Amino acid sequence: MSKTLKRKKHWSTKVQECAVSWGSVGEFGDVVEILGGAEHGEFPFLGQMNLDVLVCHVGRLPYYGDVLLEVNGTPVSGLTNRDTHAVIRHFREPIRIKTVKPGKVLNADLRHYLSLQFQKGSIDHKLQQVIRDNLYLRTIPCPETCQLRHQGDAEETNC
Repeated sequence: MSKTLKRKKHWSTKVQECAVSWGSVGEFGDVVEILGGAEHGEFPFLGQMNLDVLVCHVGRLPYYGDVLLEVNGTPVSGLTNRDTHAVIRHFREPIRIKTVKPGKVLNADLRHYLSLQFQKGSIDHKLQQVIRDNLYLRTIPCPETCQLRHQGDAEETNC
């Protein structure tokens, strides 16, 4: 007897989009906790939510722990927590958020996802490139003059 292999769905088929508003409570960060971020080696993901205030106009409300992929079409994967909050504050409500439930391939761990190899041009490869581009925004290279000045120093210096 041959066994039939059950093919698992790709994470991209499970992406949820929701248009949310939160009234006059304040900022989105006051209603929905955003955890993770590149500084922790993680995708931004959703924490505690004040469901009494949060209103979903289109789609379904996300769950605790869902990975945050986009805010109003702006990819936030690979951004720091602070930058993710800045992207959210930039838009008026309601905002459209794209989230996905974490799984084996795409979970909160950025390092794990970036270590995987994907076919060039695939959705995963494109997401890896977005993450690398967003990480590069926060990479501050040391200027050549600083390197030359501290070339002989054995101790680590901050430029």
